[in-house]
Amino acid sequence: MFVCAGNGESFDFAISIGVGIVESSITLTQICQNQKPEFLVFVGSAGSYDKNIKILDLFISDSATQIEISHLENKSYTPLKNQINSIDSVSCETIDKIDSLGLPRAIVNSSNYISTDFFYAQKMQEKGILLENMEFFAVLSVAKRFQIPARGIFCVSNYCNAFAHQDFLKNQREVFQKIETIFLSCSYQN
Repeated sequence: MFVCAGNGESFDFAISIGVGIVESSITLTQICQNQKPEFLVFVGSAGSYDKNIKILDLFISDSATQIEISHLENKSYTPLKNQINSIDSVSCETIDKIDSLGLPRAIVNSSNYISTDFFYAQKMQEKGILLENMEFFAVLSVAKRFQIPARGIFCVSNYCNAFAHQDFLKNQREVFQKIETIFLSCSYQN
């Protein structure tokens, strides 16, 4: 099953699950309970922490973090596990096809906020985290709870800096076209 955030970032081939960690967790849990999908593939845009990554580059991910700026500044801690990986113990043809696309892999950080601070972006990059997407940590968390293999396909829409929102809006149409093209070129079916 292909899923996306919705609320302005929707695709005909994907089910909208909501924006942010909470809304997407609730909706995706309901979907998994009712429909029991064999796999989950989240598709959407991502901000890049790395200024050397090009806008409109595509990435695959099976790993997400949920790290806030206060944690990077040693001003907070969490008793929760803040990194998660997809389960790979279940074989799935669609996941195998996605993995064979040859796209680079990235760890994706999720938060209910969009980063606009270049210093923060540099710190995330130093930790090996390249991209930011609000929902992906929730997607992997729900998938793991239901023992469903999952991936994310992301197209870089902006850099995590002061112009993040403006650049997202400027590149949104091309981002959506690239995601739709990769979906169609692989002849996936939801």
